Amino acid sequence: MIEDVQNFQETIQNSFKAVKDIDLLKATVTLYVVKRKLRNRSATYTPRIVNIDNNLKYKLRNISSKKIEVSNQALEYDFNTSDLDNNVLGIETNETDLQNILDTINAPEPIQIVDKYEDLLGAWIYIARLDVPNNKPLYAIRRVSEGWSTKKVTQLSVNMIFSNNMLVDLDRQNIFRIDNKIDFFSYDGFIFIADKKNFEAALNFREGMEKNRDIIVEEFKEAKLFVNADEIKKFVGDSIPRLRKLSQVKNAGYYKDNSFLTSLKQVALEENWDIEYDNEGKMTVTEDNIDSILSVLNNGRLTSKVTKEIFDVDVKHKFEPK
Repeated sequence: MIEDVQNFQETIQNSFKAVKDIDLLKATVTLYVVKRKLRNRSATYTPRIVNIDNNLKYKLRNISSKKIEVSNQALEYDFNTSDLDNNVLGIETNETDLQNILDTINAPEPIQIVDKYEDLLGAWIYIARLDVPNNKPLYAIRRVSEGWSTKKVTQLSVNMIFSNNMLVDLDRQNIFRIDNKIDFFSYDGFIFIADKKNFEAALNFREGMEKNRDIIVEEFKEAKLFVNADEIKKFVGDSIPRLRKLSQVKNAGYYKDNSFLTSLKQVALEENWDIEYDNEGKMTVTEDNIDSILSVLNNGRLTSKVTKEIFDVDVKHKFEPK
């Protein structure tokens, strides 16, 4: 068995191409509003279904379709990226709070339906689910910056009023506001980010990854894998690429496998990798080798069978010969 390594950039680009190929004008639309509670830097989310009329469904389809149409390509998410130039940033859905929200939406238990005006007030985000036959659902998400409240809106927005347990499209009323923007999409395990600032704020993104960092560092301490596991927290810091790699380490779980750790030490010493061990067999973490440590703990330092070159990779797919 060998590893068929795919570049993460190519993976998200291919997934985004699949999104662009979907004819969203044929989609059925379901709208959810999501409220958030934040406690000790940990967020919990409560989604509810909102009944909407056909005019609003049509407009939500168009808003989503037009945003995808003008987006050029998907680039790998980087916390330092500022100007997207009509590109989108890609990241795996399970690295964010959105995964929990979608799990709730798709759970067997029915989602509550909004049946009174107050259920809409204070919404944190809204999600338009677009279903096209023979395709996985596409989710279009927009952050509600100040929580919904009734107000007049400009002609650049979609106007609605909550009436008879349904959001109804109107031209001029005291309304709930949905503008013509989408912050990010989710499709088939990936998120495509159009507005980076709103994405990070909406999903409590960096805070969640930092919390995950602290949890795995404590696990490293208990396992006595490092001379000083706190150095990992120091060198990972709030760097999104390193936080993401550390999340991959936690999800893969190789650091819990004694056989893997024994083999890792043997190969690292034989191949003269930049992984150092003390006399007790504990790894030493430095600023120079932190990226290597994150790669090898995710079993991500791989050798090409063709060229014998060694690569550090983020995305791996097992290859089963026929």
